[in-house]
Amino acid sequence: MALASLIADVGATNARFALLGTKGDVERVQVFSCANYASIKDAITAYLGEALHFTTLGGERLQVAAFAVAGPVTRDQVALTNHPWAFSISELRCWLAVDRLVVVNDFMAVAAAVPHLKANDRIAIGGGRGMAGAPIGVIGPGSGLGVSGLLPAGGAWFALSGEGGHVTMATATARESLVLERMRSCFGHVSAERVLSGPGIVNLYTMLAEIDGVPAVSYSPTQITDPEIGGQDHGVARPSRCFVKC
Repeated sequence: MALASLIADVGATNARFALLGTKGDVERVQVFSCANYASIKDAITAYLGEALHFTTLGGERLQVAAFAVAGPVTRDQVALTNHPWAFSISELRCWLAVDRLVVVNDFMAVAAAVPHLKANDRIAIGGGRGMAGAPIGVIGPGSGLGVSGLLPAGGAWFALSGEGGHVTMATATARESLVLERMRSCFGHVSAERVLSGPGIVNLYTMLAEIDGVPAVSYSPTQITDPEIGGQDHGVARPSRCFVKC
């Protein structure tokens, strides 16, 4: 019987599942909204199909599973940072009936993939050039702020696991300090992801509107970053005054 692996990228908004074939091919990719499922088991069941019992899949036996999750992975118990899902790694492995289940922080997984990027996968931003063999930073705003890095280690790379999005946000101007002061009155501690994320964009918009004395519309992050909506909304400070410098 052929063997297959179940792989997943589990975030606070979406969970992406796929099969990794014996030749390394990623197949049958599907995306599920986490809000539609009470637990990660429910989402897995929706992907695999309850009748398959997780041991056979089109004639293939699931032997290994690997999940990248948006939260810290330090012990057996795992909880997503910005979503209610939580699970035990050992219990989930038994439930899946796989020989091995590997669970890592999602941005540790992203960092581990960076050395495999091809030249046409990269876009230069800003000036300067990358230095071969130098440490590499990895950052990604989404439902939260994913942060990781790669350290060179004897011809290989070591991926870092952490929750860097929860560091205290710093400021450089009086206006930025005013924004964070307003945020502290709402949230207490203002982490980087309170500003640099999808919800963070909403926080910035709301605070800037309050500071400038104009009404804030109930925009979603997608709407706030839509150039057409920005062109129509003349109430809020123009981009040249925004907190996040473009």
